[in-house]
Amino acid sequence: MKAITIVGRLTKDSEIRENAKGGFVSFSVAVDDGWGENKGVMFFDVSYNRPQLSQYLTKGTQVAVTGDLKTREYNGKTFLGVRPSEVKLLGGRSAEPVRYTDHQAPAPTADLDDEIPF
Repeated sequence: MKAITIVGRLTKDSEIRENAKGGFVSFSVAVDDGWGENKGVMFFDVSYNRPQLSQYLTKGTQVAVTGDLKTREYNGKTFLGVRPSEVKLLGGRSAEPVRYTDHQAPAPTADLDDEIPF
């Protein structure tokens, strides 16, 4: 077994597909590779036997996928895939700015001047 864990974002909305054993959800995950001038992206195809997750697996959602690494050849190109044993939803696309919680916010100072025009 070639175990792998990847963390990345979905490249498009997931799709539900049917087979003889029932349904499954398929999606593609983009994972950053390298840094600086050598930075690239690796793409992994994933098919998971939990079609009910498709409503949460939308483009841009961050996921962690753990499972067996698989490869396939097509027209001289190698495609990477993961046969997952676990899929974790880590978050989605958020238009909201990051907000500090009370324990992270700087403490207010008592000597603030209320006459500042901004």
